[in-house]
Amino acid sequence: MTSKTDPGGADAPVAAPAGSAAGVSANVSANVSAASVSTANVSAANVSAADGAAPATHGVSYPFGRVPLRRAARRKKWAWADAYHDILTLSWPKFFLVIISAYLAVNLLFALAFFAVPGAVANARPGSFLDVFFFSIETLATVGYGFMNPGNTYGHVVASTEILLGMLGVAVATGLFFARFSRPTARILFSDAVVITGFNGVPTLMLRTANERDNLILEASVHLSLVQRERSQEGQYFSRIYDLKLERERTSVFALTWTVMHKIDASSPLYGKTHEQLLRDQVVLTAAIAGVDDTLHDDVHARRSYGAEQLHFGKRFVDIIYDGADGGRVVDLSRFHEIQADGS
Repeated sequence: MTSKTDPGGADAPVAAPAGSAAGVSANVSANVSAASVSTANVSAANVSAADGAAPATHGVSYPFGRVPLRRAARRKKWAWADAYHDILTLSWPKFFLVIISAYLAVNLLFALAFFAVPGAVANARPGSFLDVFFFSIETLATVGYGFMNPGNTYGHVVASTEILLGMLGVAVATGLFFARFSRPTARILFSDAVVITGFNGVPTLMLRTANERDNLILEASVHLSLVQRERSQEGQYFSRIYDLKLERERTSVFALTWTVMHKIDASSPLYGKTHEQLLRDQVVLTAAIAGVDDTLHDDVHARRSYGAEQLHFGKRFVDIIYDGADGGRVVDLSRFHEIQADGS
């Protein structure tokens, strides 16, 4: 079973590897060389607005560790320029709901236009809104059954406008369907937890990934960053992003699993940190994998973020690769997220 709590020594600081220089303090991460710090990504936080009022939040929240992020700005919540992007990011049920709602709304609008002028639709029952509504549906789809037809000049103008809108609507809907189906996506599985365990005598941070599809991701690369809150000499809090050096950042073929590893040595921003300190500093790890899908021949990517509470000290991942009866190697993804204490 997956352990959900850290052992008694979970809050012990990450020790320096054997042979490291004496006197390295637990806070050596503050003195990490500028090469390992993305200073360009430093952003101010908790700065009050000029008028003292908190700006309203808007948009979709994104998971950042266990804390959802939401933009805040004094502008309208939605812009027409974002319509295409928003539609592509909708779930399929919401997408179909939008298409059906727009379809019904357009037909109701033109049905009201026909209904407003008596005689606009020939052979429609007098005062029957249902007749003009179904005539609107037939007109929008450019399907004529021959019984009802425009009855005067006004009816012809409305019908012509609806036919033009119907042709444009079919083209737009077809384009949106194609864009959604053709958009390349990756099915990359990230472990629910991040572990810190010994590897070749050095404390090492590890997270596990897997390609869930039965294909290959070529020229895959992974990037791991640490985000933590820090305080400047002027007393201002800000979020600083550290790029973590990995044992292997690229692989020519990503077929099954990939364990991402970062050695916690004197150059690491995690050096000497306890679990309690990481929680206090609101540390967040972000992982991103990108590569070329061997089937689609297009770029794909996936990302995941972890909060400090998802870091487990003194734990390691359960081995999920074993030899099969036929002599081949088997990957058991049913135990992909399981961790266990070191030495067990």
